Amino acid sequence: MRTSYLAKVLLLLLGLVLLVELSSYTATRLVVRDTVTDNARLELQRGGEVFAELIQARAEQLSLSAEVLTDDFGFKEAVAVADAPTLVSALENHAARINADIALVADQQGDLVASTQPLSEASWNYLRRYTQVQEARTQQRSLMIDGRPYQFVISDVRAPLPLGVAGLGFEIDNRLTETLKRLTGLEISFVSLEEDGARYLSGTLPGSQRQALLGWLSESSPATETVITTEQHMTLMLPVAEQPTPLAAVLQVPLEQVMAPFARLNGQLLWIALGFSIIAALLAVLLARSVTQPVSALANVARRIAGGYYDTPVPVRSRDELGELAQGFTRMQSAIAEREQQILYQARHDQLTGLINRSQLFPELESAIEKATWSEQRFTLMVLDIDNFTRVNDALSPEMGDRVLAEVGRRLLDQAGPDDRVARLGSDEFALMLWQVGEDEVQTRAEALLEGFADNIQLDDLHLGVDINLGVVLYPDDGDQPETLLRRANLALNQGRLEQQRITRYETGWDESHLRRLALFGEFRQALEDSQLDVYYQPKLWLDDSGTLGAEALVRWRHPEMGMINPEEFVAVAESTGQIGLLTRWVLRRAITQAANWSVPAHLSVNLSALDLLDDDLPDFVVGLLSETELPAERLCLEITESAIMREADKSLHNLERLRAQGISLSIDDFGTGYSSLSQLKKLPVSELKIDKSFILNLDQSEDDQLIVRSTIDLGHTLGLTITAEGVENQAIEKLLVALGCDRVQGFYYSKPLPHQDFLDWLSGAERLEVNA
Repeated sequence: MRTSYLAKVLLLLLGLVLLVELSSYTATRLVVRDTVTDNARLELQRGGEVFAELIQARAEQLSLSAEVLTDDFGFKEAVAVADAPTLVSALENHAARINADIALVADQQGDLVASTQPLSEASWNYLRRYTQVQEARTQQRSLMIDGRPYQFVISDVRAPLPLGVAGLGFEIDNRLTETLKRLTGLEISFVSLEEDGARYLSGTLPGSQRQALLGWLSESSPATETVITTEQHMTLMLPVAEQPTPLAAVLQVPLEQVMAPFARLNGQLLWIALGFSIIAALLAVLLARSVTQPVSALANVARRIAGGYYDTPVPVRSRDELGELAQGFTRMQSAIAEREQQILYQARHDQLTGLINRSQLFPELESAIEKATWSEQRFTLMVLDIDNFTRVNDALSPEMGDRVLAEVGRRLLDQAGPDDRVARLGSDEFALMLWQVGEDEVQTRAEALLEGFADNIQLDDLHLGVDINLGVVLYPDDGDQPETLLRRANLALNQGRLEQQRITRYETGWDESHLRRLALFGEFRQALEDSQLDVYYQPKLWLDDSGTLGAEALVRWRHPEMGMINPEEFVAVAESTGQIGLLTRWVLRRAITQAANWSVPAHLSVNLSALDLLDDDLPDFVVGLLSETELPAERLCLEITESAIMREADKSLHNLERLRAQGISLSIDDFGTGYSSLSQLKKLPVSELKIDKSFILNLDQSEDDQLIVRSTIDLGHTLGLTITAEGVENQAIEKLLVALGCDRVQGFYYSKPLPHQDFLDWLSGAERLEVNA
C-alpha cells in the first residue's frame, strides 16, 4: 500500500509535535517529582535534627534537675544516713516537678537505697552496672528498665566526699512520640535492635504498619542517619543508644503524603500538554499541504530521471527553496550522465595508479579464458609485489610510498602489450596478464619484467632501488577459472617469498599444502588443550672434564589424523598467524617446569622466534616462571637465530639485554646461515654461538667445512663466547671438534630428541653410557 507524501509529512509533523510534547511533559514531570521528593527528603532530615535537639533538651533538663536534687543539703544529709522514707518523699516530689517517670538513690557500695518505682532484684542488678559516674559529675544514657526504654541521668551526691548517686529518668513512651510528631509532622517509632530481631517499643504507627516496619528492619538492616525510600515510606533511622541494648528512633513520612502536591500538579501539566498538542496539530496540517504540492511535481520529474530521461522540464516556478530545488533538478539532469561514467570508471580502476582493480580483473580474466578457449591460445597470469615495501612507508612516508606504487604501475604498463592487462590488487600487489605467452616464453618475459626495475626510482633527490617478486601461473595448465588462477598465483608468490626466489612458478600440490596450513592454523589452540603437543629433549654435552650436561627443548606435534607434523611446518604457521607467542610460552612453561625437577642439574635451552623478541612482556614472563619453579637462571639458555635479531634490531636488543640482566644465557642458533657481522656480534649480549649443522654433518670429509668451523671457533673464543656444534653424527667428527677447541656438542651420535621420560633415563646415565660405548 502506497502512502502519499502529504500523509507522510503530516504524520512526521504530528509525530514531532507529540514527541516534543511528550518529552517536555515527561521531563517536567520528572523534575517536579524529583523536586518534591528532594524537598521531602530535606524535611525528613530537618525533622531528624529537631528530634535530636528535643532528645538532647530532655537530657539537659534531666541533668540539670539531677544536679539540683543532689546539691540540696537536706537531700545530701538523707543520703548520708540512708534515710529511705525521707529520700522516697524527696524523689517523688522532685520527679513530680519535672514529670520524671522514675527517680532513685544508690549508696556508695551500689546498693539501692530508695526508688519511686519498685524494682526487682534482676532489674536493679542490670541497672546498677550503669549507675557509676566516671569522669563528669552527671552522665546521661538510654537504658532498658523492666523491658521499657528510659532516658536516664546519673549524678554524684557529694558532701564533699562521694556519698552515692541519684538517678532520674523519662520513659520513652507514646507521650514522647506524640509530642515529637506534633513538632516534626513525622511518624516516629522507637525500636530496640536486639540479636533475635527488632522489637517495637513505642511510636505513632498503627499496629499493621508496626509489624511491617519490624519486618523491613530485620530483612534490610538499613544504615543509620541515611534517608531510605521504600514503596510506602521515606525513612530516616537515628541511633539513640548502643549499650547495653541498641535503641533507634525511626522517623518516617508516607510517600502518599509526599506525592499529594505532585499529583495535582501532574494533572495540570497533562491538560496543558494536551491543549498545546491540538493547536500544533492544526498548524502541522496547514504546513503539510503547502509543502506537498510542489514536492509531488518534483517527484514526477525524479521518476523520469530515474528512468534515464534527463531532458524532462520541471514545472515548479516558485521563488522559495522549492524553486531552487527545481533549478537544481534541471542542472542535475545534465550532470548525471557524466557522473555515471566517472563512477563506473572509479569502480573499475585504482585511483592511485589508474590501473584496473581487483574487481575488474575477474571479468578480464573471464573474457581472456573465453577467448583462449575458442582460439586455442594460452596466456600467463603473474602476481607481483614489492619486496619490503613496508620499510619504504616506514622509512620515508606514506606519500612517498604512493609515488613508488604509481611508478611501479607505470613501468608495468610500459612492458605490457595491447592485449595484456595490468591491475593493482591492493597495497603493493599487482597482477599482469600476458596474452599468448606460454611455457616457452614465460621465463623470458618474467626476467624481462625484473630487468625493467633494474633502474632506481627517482623521488625528488632520492634514488630508490625496488625489487619485485613474481608468482606465475599459466592457462590452462594451472587452472581454468579466474579464482583458481589468481589463488594459485598468490600461492606461488608466497612460496617464493619463503624460498627467497624472485620468480616462482606454481607447482602441483601447493593447494593441498595451503589447505593443510589452514587446517593446522584452525586446530592449533585445540591441539594445545588436547595435549597433542609435547616437548622432546635432545641432549647436549660439554667437552671439558666438568661432566656438565644439557638439553635443547624441541616441540613436537602428534596429530590424531596427520600423524607427526614437521615442527618447521607448524612453527611457520604459528608465526604467520600471530600464534607463535602462545606456542613459545607453552613450551617455556612446560620445559622449565620439567627441568626444575630433573635429578641432575642439567642446563636447558629453548628456542625463541623472531616475533618473540618483539614481545616486551616476555622477559617478565620468563623471570616469573623461573621464580615459580625455582629453576636457577644460569641453567636456562634462550636460543635466537641471526635473522631474528635483524627484525626491529633496537627493540630486539633491548629485550635481550633485559633477559641477560636476569642471569639468563643467550645463544645465537644456526650461526653462519644468517647475516650477522662482527660489529653486530659485539653488540649482542650473547654468551654462546651454535654452529649450524650444515657445516658439521660432513666435517670429517670437507676441508672447506673444517676451515669455516675452525674460523668460527677462533672468532667466538676471541669474543669470549662459548661454541656449540650441532649435527654431530659420528666419532670422527667429535674428535675433530675436540681438536678444534669446540666447547659443547649435540647430535644423533649422542642421542636423537627424546620424550621427557626417555630423556630422564638418558640423564640417569644408563642410555648415555650405552651410546658412547
